[in-house]
This record gives sequence, structure tokens and C-alpha cells, in this order.
Amino acid sequence: MPAASQHVLIAGAGIFGVTAALELRRRGHRVTLLDPEPPPAPRAASTDVSKVVRREYGSDGEYLRLGGEAIAGWRRWNAQWRQPLYHQDGVLLLAGRSLDEEGYEGNSWRALLAAGCRPERLAPRQLAGRFPAWRPERYRDGFFHAEGGWVESGRVVARLLGRARDAGVTRLGGEGMAALLAGDRAVAGVRTTSGREIAADHVVVAAGAWTGRLLGLDGLWATAHPVFHLRPARPQLFAAERFPVFLADVAATGWYGFPLHPREGIVKVARHALGRRVDPDVPRTVAPGDEEALRAFLRQSLPALADAPLAGSRSCLYCDTADGHFWIDRDPEREGLTVASGGSGHAFKFAPLLGGWIADAVEGVAAPALGRFRWRRAAGPWAGEEEARAQGVE
Repeated sequence: MPAASQHVLIAGAGIFGVTAALELRRRGHRVTLLDPEPPPAPRAASTDVSKVVRREYGSDGEYLRLGGEAIAGWRRWNAQWRQPLYHQDGVLLLAGRSLDEEGYEGNSWRALLAAGCRPERLAPRQLAGRFPAWRPERYRDGFFHAEGGWVESGRVVARLLGRARDAGVTRLGGEGMAALLAGDRAVAGVRTTSGREIAADHVVVAAGAWTGRLLGLDGLWATAHPVFHLRPARPQLFAAERFPVFLADVAATGWYGFPLHPREGIVKVARHALGRRVDPDVPRTVAPGDEEALRAFLRQSLPALADAPLAGSRSCLYCDTADGHFWIDRDPEREGLTVASGGSGHAFKFAPLLGGWIADAVEGVAAPALGRFRWRRAAGPWAGEEEARAQGVE
């Protein structure tokens, strides 16, 4: 190992933690990865069968650019894997207003065109012909973008953990971080949930919804968001070529979803909205009224799913920040500590980039993306800048 190598201990083996472990190991560091649950951890945000991969970020050109870099990374990973886990089936954005107006869909449309992308605009008549599951009169405008799709999230985490093991990362399963081992200004390791003390040169806390509580940071908190798995009576109607990943007037409604899963035989529909602030140890059940809201959306937009039986449901817990941007930075007051969290419901798509950003933060390398993910000293009022996230519904 190079003389500058360190022992880095990472608390949390979700998508932030495992990508950081891989990249730090690649750079010559000795890495220990802690997680209290078997991978992919059933209570983590990184679990479940699917996550969206998209470049559509409204008027935010920086995320659009990073989304393109991430998609290139997903293609590289697919080329390395015996079975691809990224499915480029495209992304369908449906709007309740014209794309010529201001709003998430129109802003995304213009940003994509300015970036040289080629989304296809769809009038209601074209929507009905090409994607027949949809009730076209519900939406005034929209577009399909072939660059994007979805990943098999739980399987991605498991595969990356396997790669980390093969690269020499030490994983301590069944143990999580209970507290930092620290003096006034420096971190020397962690005390685990079993009471063991593990020394390290640097600690990365990538504990998702638990991060704020573990570190006493009021700028990070947990919110709960409903996820549903439906078993359609007419599965052929929801095959990817006829039913790609969708965001349905998402900034107003929060609803998005996926094509029929090729192995599970389910259609996943979920809500990307403000959510309910919760304790991270809350049971992962949906709240009263969540299924009723889902069924109302389906009756209005996807009638063939309106009465489909549930194959499962859960609450996905985001680790939120006040601005909706990630939190990847070294602690300005405690040496030897980096926080890598604050996914805010849209981090998984950037998995091929996350490890590099976190490793740069650990090593103190200046990286352009890290400016947006800098340390925030206190929680401000909610002012989410991620345009797809519905802020008028819980």
C-alpha cells in the first residue's frame, strides 16, 4: 500500500457506503465496512427491487450533466457484469400543463434539448397509441426520453458488496456504529452496537436515515414515503416497451413507477413527495391513507391497475436535507470524520459517481461536485431544490 494509505472505517453498507468502500480500496486504503443488517439491508433506502435512472432535473443543468456521467457508469458496470442490472428502457414524463410553460416537465424538456439530447414529445393522442395503459385525457403534454431507465437496486448493492469483498474490504456484518471514539476535535474510530471499539484513521458515516441521529446533526432527518408492488391482471400491458419508467405530473402528485419487473412480475409505484418526518427505527409500513391515495391516482391515470392486488408495500425512508442535495463532506470541527448521506430520495442513480465523490472528501481532494454537497452547519427551513419532488403533498 502507498505510504499515504489510511485505515478507513465506513459505517453503513448501503449505496453510499459500498461505493465509497470500493473506491477507497482502489486508491490503496485499508477499508472496514460496518452494517448491522444483512445486505441489502431490509430497512435501508438502497433496498427494494428498483430505482429510477434519469437525467431529467428540471432547469438544473448540473444534475443533468452528472446524470449523463452516471448513465455512462451504469453502462460500464453492465459490461463488466455477467447479468446486466441497469435496464435502459427509457423514461416517460407526463405533464398536467404544456411543456411550453414553466414547470418541472417543461424545464426538463428545454434543458435536455439545450444539452443536445433528443427526447420525443408526445401529445395525448400519441400517448394513447404508444403507451396504451395510460388514460391520455388526464395529461396535457409529455415526452419520452430513451436515455434512462431503472436499476435492480437490491441486487446492485449485493453485487457491489461482492466486489468489495473480492477487492479486500473487510466487512463486519451484524454490527453497526453506536458512537464515535473521539476526543475534543479528532475521531479515532467507533464503538459498535456490540460494544466493541474499533480504531481507524478516518471514519465515514454513511448510515442513511440514522446519520443525523448518530452524529447529532439537525440538518439530516428521516422521512417516510410509500412504495407499492402491484400484480396486474394484464401483465403484457405493462411490459417495458409499452410501459417505461414514468413520472406522472410528479412535481404536483409525487407519483412515479416502473415497468413490469422481469423476474418479480410486479409493477412498482411510489411517491416522491415531502413525506412524513419519522424516527428511523419506525416500522416500514405505509401510513393510513397511502393506499387510498394510490388507488385514486390509478383510477385517474392507469385504470388497468386500479384494482390490481398488492404484492407488497413498504415505507422507504429518505435521509433528507433542507435543500434536497446530498451531504458529502469532512466535518469542519472533528478531524478524521466524513459524512456521506442526505440522499433525499434521488441518490441511487448516481451510484457510479458516489464512491469517487466520497473518496475525494476523505482525501481532501477538491472536486467540483462537492461544492454542492458541502457541510451545512444547521438545518434551515425546507427549501428543496430538486424540482421533481412534490412539495404540496405529504
